[in-house]
Amino acid sequence: MLRVAASARGRWSWTNHVSTFGRRSLSQASPDLRNGSSMPLESAVIGASKAQEAEDPAADGEQVELPQQPLSVSLSVPGGNHGQVERDSQMERIRSTIKRLRLPAYAKLDADDVIWVNKNLALVGTGTRSNITGVRVALERGIFRTERVVTVRDVFERSPDLPTLNKSFKLLSDDVTCILAGIQKGSRRRICNEYAVGGVGVGGGLGSSNFKLVRHDMDFVQFLHEGGFRIVPVESREKLLATEIDQVPPQQSTNHVFMVAPTAFQSNPDAAEDNHFMSSEGIRDPQVLQRKVVAEFEALHSKLTDKVNGAGLSVHLFTHEEHHDTPDAVFPNNWFSTHTDLEVGECTLCLYPMKAPNRRKERRPDFIDRLHSFSRYTNVYDMTRQENAARPKFLEGTGSLVLDRVNRVAYASISERTDLSLTNVWGRVMNYEVVPFISVDRARRPIYHTNVMMSVGTSVAVVCAESIPDARQRAYVLDTLRTTGHEVVEISMDQVDRFCGNILEVENYYGKPVLAMSTSAYNAFTPDQLATLREHEEDLVHADISTLENIGGGGVRCSIGELF
Repeated sequence: MLRVAASARGRWSWTNHVSTFGRRSLSQASPDLRNGSSMPLESAVIGASKAQEAEDPAADGEQVELPQQPLSVSLSVPGGNHGQVERDSQMERIRSTIKRLRLPAYAKLDADDVIWVNKNLALVGTGTRSNITGVRVALERGIFRTERVVTVRDVFERSPDLPTLNKSFKLLSDDVTCILAGIQKGSRRRICNEYAVGGVGVGGGLGSSNFKLVRHDMDFVQFLHEGGFRIVPVESREKLLATEIDQVPPQQSTNHVFMVAPTAFQSNPDAAEDNHFMSSEGIRDPQVLQRKVVAEFEALHSKLTDKVNGAGLSVHLFTHEEHHDTPDAVFPNNWFSTHTDLEVGECTLCLYPMKAPNRRKERRPDFIDRLHSFSRYTNVYDMTRQENAARPKFLEGTGSLVLDRVNRVAYASISERTDLSLTNVWGRVMNYEVVPFISVDRARRPIYHTNVMMSVGTSVAVVCAESIPDARQRAYVLDTLRTTGHEVVEISMDQVDRFCGNILEVENYYGKPVLAMSTSAYNAFTPDQLATLREHEEDLVHADISTLENIGGGGVRCSIGELF
């Protein structure tokens, strides 16, 4: 577990409380990167990293006192399951009260229709066994003791098989829900009205209570997404009743993402030094280039947010301006990552050291403020001080680290932007097994980011094995992917050039896995490869962002920062 403490001098200090039980050490987990290598670069990169690791106190698991970081704060969190004891107590009280409640004629209220979430929210099903008249009486009597009450309305179905809300929906923890897939859409979908104490009413209140209608006729799934709840769909009532939070694995993919429109995009010479996927040829006029990439990005955004023909993602969308001096801001996944309590023990925000000086400016205060505004991340792991070290080291987020979040395995292709020692420290702090290796392009230059040549989904992985020249490293990467339950789709160097590795599994509107990619990547996959991907994914969604790929050197995966 990761803990943050404020020192007496007002600084933030990090202590490593990670259990290594069940995890292999680096020497056990991966073949020696220098062994059997025919590339002079490998020994140089790894040797330098080893030397730097020896100088780094964090590499030995010591407590490291960081410089004062105004962006690193401890926050309250809705994540986890801290509220379960109070939920149980409140539901016991509500059941007892409803049992004794004398309802007037035509009023109905069943305790199985009530789900007390927290002091701010209660869900109340209406339909077969409860109605709005019964809810009105409960509000007048102050039964729910919350600031908001949302009625989850069974308008179209009224099935005797699903007479109450708890037969189709279940709150597993503070922010994880389980829902019967059949009620998410079509004629069985649920519709919500939201009432709030002292709210600005849009359609009147409920009787003599202080609750006012503030939103009406919302889709229930949309309400859950807006509330930050994870949705775990199941196909049967039996599965719903049997599912408990300890049976739910960490999320591999998410419905909530962070994106920056390329409103001040231009080719970044600082990044071009080692990103050999960037092209200097193409559109010369900066204004024409901007219009082109913004149009492509809009098409991508539309595909990702479309609930019917796309992924139905919840996108937190930003822009940037020329004065920010952030030409690559459209690729936000390199400066931060987020992690749930189920994954790493505490809800955590990681901030990463970047190689290009102008890319460090992408960590804008307003971006950080938005992440903090979720009031979710109890821990902030800030590694950015490494940018200003005597011997700077870099680790560029989920560009450097391709994460198998379910099994806590981090794949890392070592390069100038992915330092081995920092990767190992990150793995120890976050309780991840690290699988390091060297991958190269056709000219035998290091591939600058791991997420260019591989991607890991819930049950399928895409990897360019031929880009890993060392046979032992290549075998270990493939073996680890397969032993963690992934079907492996191997891609060629030509397909890497078409961004087939730079793809990302996301969670669609209904909680199912969907693979997002560029049209260039989609067209480069073979029919057999696409068939394999479809066996594991609900859908494959793609958009043409060829200008962004060619001039910016990054694809769809680079354009998405995941919010867990």
